[in-house]
Amino acid sequence: MLEAEMEKIGMENIGMEKELKISSFSVEGKKATLYQPLESMVEKKLNQANTNTSLNTNGQTMEARALGGKLSEVKSSEVKLSPHLLILHCFSEEEEAVVKLLQGQEYFSFPLLCINNLNWQKDMCPWDSPALIKNEKDFIGGADEYLFLLEKEIIPRAVEILGEEPTYYALAGYSLAGLFALYAGYRSSLFSRIASVSGSLWYPDFVSFAKEKKMLSKAERLYFSLGTEEAKTKHAVLSTIERKTRELVEYYQSSGYRVNFEQNPGNHFCEVEQRIEKGIRWIME
Repeated sequence: MLEAEMEKIGMENIGMEKELKISSFSVEGKKATLYQPLESMVEKKLNQANTNTSLNTNGQTMEARALGGKLSEVKSSEVKLSPHLLILHCFSEEEEAVVKLLQGQEYFSFPLLCINNLNWQKDMCPWDSPALIKNEKDFIGGADEYLFLLEKEIIPRAVEILGEEPTYYALAGYSLAGLFALYAGYRSSLFSRIASVSGSLWYPDFVSFAKEKKMLSKAERLYFSLGTEEAKTKHAVLSTIERKTRELVEYYQSSGYRVNFEQNPGNHFCEVEQRIEKGIRWIME
């Protein structure tokens, strides 16, 4: 059962730099929110230039006239929002912060589909694995089941709202969602750009899986990042995170993929939203 509601949020309401059309719907308890920028930075410059050129040329600077002349030559098709779709799995508080960060970026001209209210230790996990800490819940391998829901119901609903099929799909996530983003490349041919931001690549047996199996996705761009302090732990499993991440980065590079690996200062919980934005920038610019 799908429930959808749509609204327009502008700068005056939430202090963002671009107006957004926001469409929210739910699928089997997962909350999906589609953010569509209503005006790209190019359009803003074009509108400003048109305003300037309508002034008396005696009071107009050469720079304004040049800008107006240049932008007036831009075809209308060139200032439309990019027909690409980025899917981001995140917690609700991360979602709000990431969207605010994106609002100030010139490259943010594509629709963003954020999905939360997930069962993280099931939906994002490729197979069963024991809990990392005593008395915590074990990981349940529900990623395949969730991926089916994502491809067959959630994404088609977003595309229906957009009104056109995206030219490509990108997938990004942090921590377990970063693990899922990479895993999805092996189970689906849909995602051509993937960002695993501080991804949980310590996950037992994942490195061997990734090197033994073949990606179904064309994976035009693969982004990885890690905090400099993430591996500095006495936990036997978590302490492998940097070694395993670097091993996979080297493997993908040697296999001919376009890869970027970035290290950020701090531990796993440091500047999460900023790290996500950096990953999105690299795969979407």
